[in-house]
Amino acid sequence: MSLISIDFALFVCLALLIYFAVPKKFRWIVLLVASYAFYAQSGTENLIYIAVTTVSAYICAFLIEKKKEGMDAYLHDKGADISKEEKKAYKAGVKKRQKLILIAGLLLNFGILAYLKYANITIAYINLFRLTHYGRTDFIPFRDFLLPLGISFYTFQTMGYLIDIYYGKYGRERNFFKFALYVSFFPQVVQGPISRFGQIASQLYEGADFDFARLKSGFYRIMWGLFKKLVIADRLAGFVSETMAQKDAYRGFYIVIAIFAYSMQIYGDFSGGIDVALGVAEMFGIKLPENFERPFFSKSISEYWQRWHITLGTWFKDYIFYPLSLNKGIIKLGRIAREQKMTALGKRIPIYVPMLFVWTLTGMWHGSESRYVVWGLFNFVFIVLGTELEPLSKKITAKLTLVESDFVMRAYRAGKTFWLMSFLRLFDINRDVKDAFTAFSYVFQGWGHFDINRIFENLSLPMEEMIVAAIAIVIMFIVDLIQRRGSVRAKIFALPVPVQWCFLSLLVLAVSVFGYYGPGFDAASFIYGAF
Repeated sequence: MSLISIDFALFVCLALLIYFAVPKKFRWIVLLVASYAFYAQSGTENLIYIAVTTVSAYICAFLIEKKKEGMDAYLHDKGADISKEEKKAYKAGVKKRQKLILIAGLLLNFGILAYLKYANITIAYINLFRLTHYGRTDFIPFRDFLLPLGISFYTFQTMGYLIDIYYGKYGRERNFFKFALYVSFFPQVVQGPISRFGQIASQLYEGADFDFARLKSGFYRIMWGLFKKLVIADRLAGFVSETMAQKDAYRGFYIVIAIFAYSMQIYGDFSGGIDVALGVAEMFGIKLPENFERPFFSKSISEYWQRWHITLGTWFKDYIFYPLSLNKGIIKLGRIAREQKMTALGKRIPIYVPMLFVWTLTGMWHGSESRYVVWGLFNFVFIVLGTELEPLSKKITAKLTLVESDFVMRAYRAGKTFWLMSFLRLFDINRDVKDAFTAFSYVFQGWGHFDINRIFENLSLPMEEMIVAAIAIVIMFIVDLIQRRGSVRAKIFALPVPVQWCFLSLLVLAVSVFGYYGPGFDAASFIYGAF
């Protein structure tokens, strides 16, 4: 059941009716039943994966906390009878056993995710190696399975919870079924955002009072998400795929337009889906974390990644980057570099080595093919270059008497960041690394042969569709600009009620009339749903 479907709209309406009809203390049960009913629609066989994650994380959290409770009871009973050294050794032993439980939980769940995502690509490489080195044709058969709905998202969310329990950030959820709701909450299970237990647990379990203003606000957000997804993203999808499929014939400006279009497509697709998820959750009185903050206005690539897919970035930062930067081996490596009179390198090792791991893993998270790893590594290289060249950039700016806060400078830096990130998207929309580099080389060829009519006639983007997409993109950017000074919805709700309904009616009309619907009036699949 797609988030962009009539079935989902009816499902949400039914869930809302039941949610507010039952007593407040039982409303979390309605959410749990709705979440598992929604997930079962993706295939009942997928329930076993989310169930394994839920059960294993619940058991591991129980065992980790049980070890701590046992330690506290033991130390309380011993009192002054135990020396500081004995106490320290005992605590270290308990912590080691807790860590083993944590590692077991992480290995199990990330192992399942890795197997499902990388088994077939690994088999392909093994078969290729056997063929080229030994001439063998008895190929290992590929595994016949589809990636379960949202497994990357709920696995990361649940493992984040388990790590937080290990570090004592908060106590575990003792009610298994409430914990199952945290793992499976249906608006976010498809493509996030990746929430933290402390952010949403109380909202999920306490139940919300009926609030018409909140329902209206959530509906506004849903319709804005549908506008970005159906009017912009799905309209541009055919043009992007056609251009890349025929890139040998359509070079130069055609490729540049396709790169721009894909940037708009993936933003409209992903942020639009997130808007739908956040809007639905808001209707139930649950505030999920924001996942985007006007990324196309970023002045650097590092800033861009603080504004795009925010919850994934913070997950990697908190659970991968910081632990690695404090790792004794990496700290020792930095100290050795400083002792060898390489002070600058020594300072950078605890930052750049963990960052390299993070971007490699980020690439792998997006897909099993090597192109995603290359994409991640290019992001790492660009961030490092941007950091290292920042002092030089400031010197040049000062020498040219330019002001960093000046509009022209800000526009230049935002434009530069946008196009760097857009060109990196070539790894998204091409089959492999070679194809991506080929497409990049074509950017610099064939500029004298551009004919806009070929786009209208041959590349799945008729003139009227291009006009609609262009107007919608301008509207999207205007809204993003307005949001720099606060929520657009809050500004609309400050207006007279008839004007509020006028805005909503226009939004519904735009989605209904200009939405780009697929066969059988089904929206295209979400891009990030495949990750």
